[in-house]
Amino acid sequence: MKKLSFIFSAILWVFEIFGSATTAYGMQAPSHSETRYETGISTSFTLLGMSDSDLESRLTDIKSLGTTWIRVDFSWNTIQPDGPREYNWRGYDRVVAAATKHQLKVLALIGYAPPWAREPRCKALVKNEEMAQKCNPRSSEEFGGFARAAVLRYSDKSVRGWEIWNEPNLNAFWKTTQSDNSTFVDPIAYARFANAAAYQIRQHTDAVIITGGLSPLFEPSRSTGMRQSEYLAKLLPHLDHNLFTGVSIHPYTWPLLPTRAVSYNAFHTVDNGSPKYNLRTVMNSAGWGDKQIWGTEFGASTKGKRLQATRHLRPDHVTEAVQAQIIAQGVGEWYDKSNVGPLFVHSDSDQWLHNNKTEGGFGLRRDDGTKKPAYDALKQATQQIRDP
Repeated sequence: MKKLSFIFSAILWVFEIFGSATTAYGMQAPSHSETRYETGISTSFTLLGMSDSDLESRLTDIKSLGTTWIRVDFSWNTIQPDGPREYNWRGYDRVVAAATKHQLKVLALIGYAPPWAREPRCKALVKNEEMAQKCNPRSSEEFGGFARAAVLRYSDKSVRGWEIWNEPNLNAFWKTTQSDNSTFVDPIAYARFANAAAYQIRQHTDAVIITGGLSPLFEPSRSTGMRQSEYLAKLLPHLDHNLFTGVSIHPYTWPLLPTRAVSYNAFHTVDNGSPKYNLRTVMNSAGWGDKQIWGTEFGASTKGKRLQATRHLRPDHVTEAVQAQIIAQGVGEWYDKSNVGPLFVHSDSDQWLHNNKTEGGFGLRRDDGTKKPAYDALKQATQQIRDP
């Protein structure tokens, strides 16, 4: 009996670890080759508040572009606002079910600490609620517990990838309290929380796990954050290599085209340019050369106040024609890079974006729903990379 009990327990263990690798519609966990020529749309929080009919129409439209992924913010602050024992999954259940219906794989971005889970010193320093969500959590175990609850709920559905936090190299998105009572990015602190979350996720799925997408910050300062390459070089030695599929970046280029060979072009420095800025060189040096690079936000805004460069400032937006050029060239060139995952365009329509500064202009459609040239540019580029 003891032998039979042991065998039965072993079977249950194997099922727990591997049994969730197939989604509700029979899709296996994505391997490197399966994600190699896929594209996605970054939707942030914007799917959550939509009516059922609007959500259906929007996902139908996203699917018609030829994209196979959507990136969705799974906000810890929204799911567990009141404490560690209560969860509100209602909005996410609806979005994941709709994505499953449309055979769209979900990249779940987990992050943003609720008030009860924020590091106390940072919580006391940062009074603005939107900014305070970006304080690092008080406990890696609590953050790992949230990741575990999320993966247990969605690993057998269309959530096929997990991204841990967003743009942690920016002080606007990751705040660790310093000795002088200021806040700043901290790659070593981020690594501790990323490892805790990735460990819990990896126990229950063989889906993709990537680091938080790094922002292309080319003039770093104490008030803004760290350059992608510097942050990555400091981060990777502290991450558990065995837990992660790869790293995530945001290779924005505007107003430049992606192929422009300059050190301040984040698309170019993915695998080109000076070794100091070349991300693939940084990864190779850290023993991460076998890992993928995912581009989880890419595109250009067509709204802003400054279309022409000044002596000190670059343009904050581009024309619709240039937006289309950037997206077409970016998608066309991205998959010529070695060992990359999908490229996600931010975003599908201005209708759903915050209409402040440049943020409201990143869509492929205008506010009234009509298509910008970038819509067809992405559709054609996606078709070409899938059927060369």
